[in-house]
Amino acid sequence: LQAYLAEFPVRHGVEPSEHMHEGAEFFHVIEGSVIIRYQDEEHLMETGDSVYFDSSAPHSYQAAGELTARAIVITTPPRV
Repeated sequence: LQAYLAEFPVRHGVEPSEHMHEGAEFFHVIEGSVIIRYQDEEHLMETGDSVYFDSSAPHSYQAAGELTARAIVITTPPRV
């Protein structure tokens, strides 16, 4: 497992770039709001919300609102 604290500053007018990687990802918002784009759908995540997904599909993150958002992100290596 790889875990890290991610910060998402407010960036008006900037589209987040999608990325992907093998394995799975767990994402837990600890402060603020984040929009996660996954499989061409946007999901608003608020403080305390969590999601687990296959990270081999394109996904991106973007702060929602007027404050920097923070989240704990945990990724797993691909299953063998």
